[in-house]
Amino acid sequence: MQLSATTADASLNARLAIDSQAVGDLRAKLARDPKGAAKEVASQFEKMFLDMVMKSMREATPKFDELESSTTSMFRGMYDQQLSQTLTSGRGLGLADVIAAQVERLSNPDNLRTPLARPLRDSFALRSATPAAQTVPAPSAEGFLATVGQAAVGAAQTLGLSPHLMLAHAALETGWGKKPITDSAGHNTFNLFGIKAGKSWTGKTADITTTEYVDGVAQKRIEKFRAYDNYNDAFVDYAQLLSKRYGEATQAGSDAKVFASELQEGGYATDPAYARKLARVAEHPALKAYRATV
Repeated sequence: MQLSATTADASLNARLAIDSQAVGDLRAKLARDPKGAAKEVASQFEKMFLDMVMKSMREATPKFDELESSTTSMFRGMYDQQLSQTLTSGRGLGLADVIAAQVERLSNPDNLRTPLARPLRDSFALRSATPAAQTVPAPSAEGFLATVGQAAVGAAQTLGLSPHLMLAHAALETGWGKKPITDSAGHNTFNLFGIKAGKSWTGKTADITTTEYVDGVAQKRIEKFRAYDNYNDAFVDYAQLLSKRYGEATQAGSDAKVFASELQEGGYATDPAYARKLARVAEHPALKAYRATV
């Protein structure tokens, strides 16, 4: 049966990878319809790209079969080529669409006067990307302080501490708000100070994976932490905890080194470098506005 030109064109990407006649058919289509053949040419480039990826993966894979021969490698290579042919047939990976659009743009000088349209969301360039993650800016030190600063001022006044010490502690525990403690559903617990929920705690809790140091060795554990309704409640509870269990730290006034060392000596954290880290964070320029002489 004689295939029509349209049927033959549509079957170019469905043939065996080793079919040399496909190259001749592609040349024939280029001669009679250069613009229409751009997609097939782009598909071949897409396949070549995937071939190189497959080859690189094979070369990077350790070989443990002592009986493997050159014949085995040859047939494996043929299989990989056919797999690439199959994966790039039909809609393919989306890379061919991008290549075809660029080829068509370059083939017509008038197209260069207009901006290239952004790829569709399901195109190869954006398939693995998360648009929301690309547009949401990371929290900054100033933004973090604008959110929790006033709550810290109120809590610090009840203890006679400089607010910048409390804020430095919150910044150390949360990475300036970039690493908030969240529950299993992803909700913010507003726990700025990594305070665990002991037997006496009657409020909300969240099970969190944390790092504890045992004899100087870091270990991952799941611990129960306190959860609050807002940052103000977190600072009020933190101030009460300092007053009850870390009274020496509340006498630090505005001295970050004294405050940090008293917390560590009181057993606030198991990290042997905790006091040094806290004192260093307290020197951050953004905290200058919250530094008070006490």
